[in-house]
Amino acid sequence: MSHDTQDLEQEILDVLFERLSKFPVKSGALSADTSLVADMNLDSVNMMELLMEVEDTFDVSFPLNMMANVDTVQNLADQIKLLVEKKS
Repeated sequence: MSHDTQDLEQEILDVLFERLSKFPVKSGALSADTSLVADMNLDSVNMMELLMEVEDTFDVSFPLNMMANVDTVQNLADQIKLLVEKKS
């Protein structure tokens, strides 16, 4: 079971890295610890576009109140993983 969970998490991170690669990162390379706002300067429009792409890719609906818990790429991946696991 944990192997499946690990695969899901890696798949989510891969999708996020692919989607976020079009945005510049202030310091260094894009990683799970990269801050979406502080390091990437994502504004609300960029975040909404990213969320819509993620929703389409994983067939989930991302409640906007979940964004309060999201600062880094890893935080976003964790929230997506929760939604995907809840759906299945």
